[in-house]
Amino acid sequence: MGLKLDWLDRRLRAVVAFLTAALLIGSASPLVVRAQTTPDRSNVVIVLDYSASILEDVANRNRFSAALERIADRVEETSSELVAGDTTVTFVEFAAKAADYPGCVELKLLGSPPAVTQFAGCLRSVARTYRKGLDPALTRRIGVDTNYVAAMTQASRHLPLDAVRPTMILFTDGQHDVKGVPASRVPVVRDQLFGSRSPFALLPVGMGLDPKKRAALETGLASLRIVRDMPPCVTGQIFDWPKVVFGSADEAGNAVAVALQNATCTFTAEEAPPPPPVGTVQGLRLVAGDGSIEVDWGAPSANSAPVVDYMVRCRTGEDDWIESDEGVSTETKATIGGLTNGRPYECQVAAVGAASQGAWAQATAAATPLGLPAAPGKPSVQAFDRAVQLNVAPGDPALVSGYRYQCSDNDGATWTAAVDVGAADPTAQVGNLTNGVRYVCRAYAENAVGLSDASPLSDSVTPCGSFLECNSLLQPVLAILAAVLAAGLLVTFVALNRERRQHGYVVAVVDVVHSLNLGHGSNLGIQFVRGPDGRLSGGIVADRGRRPEVRIRRLRGDRFQVTDRAGRRVTASGEPVVAVDRSGGRHAIVLQAFGTISATEATRR
Repeated sequence: MGLKLDWLDRRLRAVVAFLTAALLIGSASPLVVRAQTTPDRSNVVIVLDYSASILEDVANRNRFSAALERIADRVEETSSELVAGDTTVTFVEFAAKAADYPGCVELKLLGSPPAVTQFAGCLRSVARTYRKGLDPALTRRIGVDTNYVAAMTQASRHLPLDAVRPTMILFTDGQHDVKGVPASRVPVVRDQLFGSRSPFALLPVGMGLDPKKRAALETGLASLRIVRDMPPCVTGQIFDWPKVVFGSADEAGNAVAVALQNATCTFTAEEAPPPPPVGTVQGLRLVAGDGSIEVDWGAPSANSAPVVDYMVRCRTGEDDWIESDEGVSTETKATIGGLTNGRPYECQVAAVGAASQGAWAQATAAATPLGLPAAPGKPSVQAFDRAVQLNVAPGDPALVSGYRYQCSDNDGATWTAAVDVGAADPTAQVGNLTNGVRYVCRAYAENAVGLSDASPLSDSVTPCGSFLECNSLLQPVLAILAAVLAAGLLVTFVALNRERRQHGYVVAVVDVVHSLNLGHGSNLGIQFVRGPDGRLSGGIVADRGRRPEVRIRRLRGDRFQVTDRAGRRVTASGEPVVAVDRSGGRHAIVLQAFGTISATEATRR
C-alpha cells in the first residue's frame, strides 16, 4: 500500500481505466455500457510496457497486478456482453524487444465464451508477470529498455490489411531509449509500417505529470499518432484522438475508453452518475522502530466510497516522501522502512477508492526511528566499602535513554551484580559486593529498542573498608616496622640484661627506632634534645630531674605512670603509649621493666 502518485502510478491507473472502460469489466468505470445488436469488426492490439522502470517499482507493479486480477473477475462476470462484440484482441509485451504475450494472441470474442474465458486468463497471467517483477527469463527475452520500433513492428503483425478498424494502443512509460536503435529510426519505421494504411489508428497514451519532461514527451508521442480514415460507427460517432499526454489517470482512462468505443463500434456509452468520494482516514498513530515507522489508522467514515487501497508515506524535513512498499491492501496499518535513525519523520495516509483518492491525513506528532545504541566506551571504576563506582562517557541523548552496569567476581564467567541509571548522569554505584575480592565491570547503553553490545571490560577493582585495606602497598611496610620494633626491644632487653643483671632497670623505646635505658628507681624521665633554634635534633636522654618533659613513675605489677603536658595516664610494661613533648610533638613510647637478680645467682654466673 502507500503507492506514490507520480507519473508511473498515474500511468498504471490509466491502463486500468482503459481496460475497465473499453472492455466493460471495471465496476469503478465512469461509463455505463450496453452491447449493440450488430457490431462492426475491429482488431485491437494492446501494447504494454515491461521496461525496468515499471518492473523495478514494487509498489506500483503490485497495484497494477491487483487491478488486472479484478478486471479478470469482471470479464468472467460479463462474458455474455463480450461474446456479442466482434472484436479480436491481442496482447504484446515490449521493452528493449517486443513479443506476443504467450497464449494471448488473436482472441476472437464474437460468439466464443471460451475466448472470453481465455481473455480473463490472459489478464491474470499478465498480472502475475507484473507481480513477479524483473524475472531473469523475461529480461533475457525482451530486455529492460524502451523500444518503440520493436513495439510497433510486433503489433503490425496482428493488424490485418482488411481490418475495418485496426487500432494499436501504445502504453509506455516515456520516450524511446534503447541501445543500438537511435530515436531517428522511430518515425521511419512508423511510416514504413503504417504510413500508407487506411483506415488506421495508432494511439499513444502517456503521462505528463513532470512539467520538466512534459513537452518532450508530448512531442515524441504526437509524432507517432495516426488517426486516418477511421469510419464512423452506426451511431454516427466520429473517431478522434486529440491528446497523447494526459494530466491524470482518470482523464487518460476516460479518453482511451472513448477511443476504443469509436474504434470497435461494439459498445455505446453514456455518462454514469459520479461515485461518492473517498473519505479521509482517522486516528493516525506512529510507532518508531529500528530504521522504520509503523503507521496505523482508522478507516474513513461509513458514508465514504469503498476503499480499495491505502497510500502511506513519511518524510523528514523537506526531503522527498518515502512510500510504503507493501503493495495493494486494505489493511489499516503499514510499515515504512529505509529511514534514518535519530531523525524525526512526519507521516501521512490517504484512502484510495475505485475512482478517486481521499485527502491526505497527517499524524499529529512526528516519530523518530531508533536503532540499538552503540556500545559505551570502557567504564572507569573506583573502589568503595562493599561497592564500586562506575562511569562512562555519555552518548547522544537522542539515541540513549540510560545505561546498565554489571560486575563479575570471576573474570566474566557470571555477572551477578547489576544496576541501571538514566542518561542524564551515567555515574552509578554497584553495591552488595565483597571487600577484598577483585571485580571487573562492563556497561551497556539502552533505549526503547533494547540494549547495545557490551563495552570493553573495566580495569579490575577491589572493594575495601579501611585505609589499610584500601592501600595494600602500606601493609608490608607496616609489617616490616613492627618486626623492627620487636627486634629492637629484644636487642635492648638482652643488652641491658647483661650490663645490669644485679639491679632492676627500665628500658624505653621511643618512636620505634630510639632505645634508652632510663635506669632504676621509681621516678624516671625522658628529655628530648633540641638545637639552637629550639627544634628537636633527634637526641633523647634519660632525665631524673624534677622537670623532665616526660616523667615516668614505676608502679607495682609492671605498670608505669606517664606524665606529660597532656596529662597523666597508666600503661603496662610492653604496651605502647603516646607522650607529648614540650613543643607539642607526639611520640610513641614502649616501656619495659626488668627485675634485680640475687647476689648468690650473680656469683654463680
